[in-house]
Amino acid sequence: MKLYFLICAFVYTNILAGQEITLTEKPFTDNYYGKVISDPYRYMENTNDTLVQKWFKQNSIESRKLLDNISGRKEILEKLLELEKRNSFDITLLNIAANNYSFYLKKLNSDKTGKLYYKSGEKAKEILLFDPADYKKESGSNYSITYLKPSWNNNTVAIGLSKKGEEIGEIAFLNVTTKTLHPEIITHCWPAALAGIKWLLDDSGIIYIHIPVIDTKDKNYILNTESVIYKLGDNPDKHKIILSKSNNPEIEITDADFPVVYDFNSNDKYITSSLSGATTYEDYYYANIEELSNQKINWKPLYKKEDGLLNPKLINDNLYCVSSKRTPNFKIIKTNITNPDFENPEVVVAENKIESIDDYVINNEGLFYSTTKNGVEAKLYQKKDNVIKQIQLPIKAGAISIQNKNSANPGLWVSISGWLNSKSRYSYDAAKESFTEANVTTPILYPEFEDFVVDEIEIPSHDGAMVPVSLIYKKGLKKDKMNNILIDGYGSFGISMKPRFRTFYLSWVLNGGVFAEAHVRGGSEKGDDWYKNGYKSTKPNSWKDLIAAAEYLIKEKITSKERIAITSGSAGGILVGRAITERPDLFRVMICKNGELNTVRLKETPNGPNCMKEFGNPEIKEELDALIEMDSYLHIKNGVKYPSCLITTGMNDARVAPWISGKFAARLKASTASKNPIIFSVNYNTGHGLDNSNLELYNDFADQFAFAFWQLGNPKFKLINSD
Repeated sequence: MKLYFLICAFVYTNILAGQEITLTEKPFTDNYYGKVISDPYRYMENTNDTLVQKWFKQNSIESRKLLDNISGRKEILEKLLELEKRNSFDITLLNIAANNYSFYLKKLNSDKTGKLYYKSGEKAKEILLFDPADYKKESGSNYSITYLKPSWNNNTVAIGLSKKGEEIGEIAFLNVTTKTLHPEIITHCWPAALAGIKWLLDDSGIIYIHIPVIDTKDKNYILNTESVIYKLGDNPDKHKIILSKSNNPEIEITDADFPVVYDFNSNDKYITSSLSGATTYEDYYYANIEELSNQKINWKPLYKKEDGLLNPKLINDNLYCVSSKRTPNFKIIKTNITNPDFENPEVVVAENKIESIDDYVINNEGLFYSTTKNGVEAKLYQKKDNVIKQIQLPIKAGAISIQNKNSANPGLWVSISGWLNSKSRYSYDAAKESFTEANVTTPILYPEFEDFVVDEIEIPSHDGAMVPVSLIYKKGLKKDKMNNILIDGYGSFGISMKPRFRTFYLSWVLNGGVFAEAHVRGGSEKGDDWYKNGYKSTKPNSWKDLIAAAEYLIKEKITSKERIAITSGSAGGILVGRAITERPDLFRVMICKNGELNTVRLKETPNGPNCMKEFGNPEIKEELDALIEMDSYLHIKNGVKYPSCLITTGMNDARVAPWISGKFAARLKASTASKNPIIFSVNYNTGHGLDNSNLELYNDFADQFAFAFWQLGNPKFKLINSD
């Protein structure tokens, strides 16, 4: 086996021989509160530098050559495409509007991207409204629909569009009757990520977030954003600001805050807003809904982020919220908006010590709320007339999402998902206590997954905390230390890695591997404390939980350190980057996609000032210390044998700057004492990866899994020297 890896390393070296551009270290130091830190690849932050550009381009070409020449990669891609084709089409961005109209994207297997359709009723004929392939065709750019919002009267649809994986995009307006676009196009917007679009009650215009600076290389990129009203037919550059730092000096709004106005309808007495961004808790405000027509809205404070409140709902003068104050598994509270009492509010649903409250809705049938245990076992409850009862779900639920139907169609939409079952959608009639299946696509059978097993376990971390871990494997798993393990995790922003059906991860199991989801701290799988214990100064718990999961699987003889791959991306780059820099001996492979790997430089990145709310502000000494500790790039040491790494980035990434991955890869290549390949894969046609087509997505996973299996020693996956 040792000889096999030496041969692979030899072949890899010779593929790049003779053409490799070497980036050298250049002395550069920062002095942080008396602590001197070396940053030898600081110059790479200038991606316009000719040498840096050439290095990125070479890595793009050579990584593509290498990954395409791993045997077994093609079979993974073909299997993923074959699984997709069983469903003749995909439905996304489903909007159930007034009078039971539905608007959605539908993508046939032959389509490159989804097209906009609508139906005037559940059994009405489907009508094609808009094909994004026709949008600005003369420009040669490929646009995709990233967001849609129908007007209240269903006559107009506001459509968010973006190109080449970019996230900042445009808003166009489609006349449903004529199927034509209005001539006015709004730019400088990002509706898919920044609070979406809200139609005014008379359908005369929309509320959206305007972004003054959209150049990712400008220091003011995505700062000082504004919530604005745009009236249909006006010049696209003309809008009325209703919440911003410049417009509302009476409110403490920072440059990085996103001033968000939330959804409302004709029955509402108030509108709400918050200073949003990359943070779990936010400052909230409210105003009378009639003020939308005023020149300036009088926003009144609702609560502060320090109050620990989430998901506010205003019903008449009553404010409902999910509260974490003294209840880490959350409770649902109620107070009066004109005289709020957050210290001693009315407790509508008390904390459950085992299950964490996840979401809730209120309608004329009472209050409905969902819970999760360890983030992987979901339940649904109803409270009516002061009585709480559990609702028996039609199938076992790993995760639940609940949504009120519109006023003309009372009841609930309940969507249920799991690791081995795709999302199922139901209509729930509370009066009859019955579920009716309401899937928009026909359920697909996957017989190849029938012998898969899911184990939900808890393992002790370094400090005794019990970490939930989800294991998926084929029936008959042998504890012989020979299983190839892929451990996924995230651990940031309080995001829980809920069970959901993902054929790409199940394809890992199809190839004989074991997939593990480590529910590390920094997520909310076990409530607010679980999040807060993986946040800023406590962030090390996140990667120590991942390390503990790997050690447990070794101790249980399920695998060995030579057969463990770890994967994550974006903010999860902290998780996997610090795992391999703290315990390089424990892992054989690390895969990092658009990863946050240089947190000390967070403020200099496109979306960094916003993300500082979650990770820390380098201008505050205590928070700087936390950023240094979670900085994977700074923890790379010369002469250490690091594992094989596949580090990827999209050059259009507006969230995590591509130079972050580049700096990490360059330093790792120069520092490692092992012969393990360090692959830096650069894609010039994608961004952060959120809007990738299925083909792009499946190609990415084929790359990652083929690389991991090759390095883990699976004989099906070998490097073929095509030269």
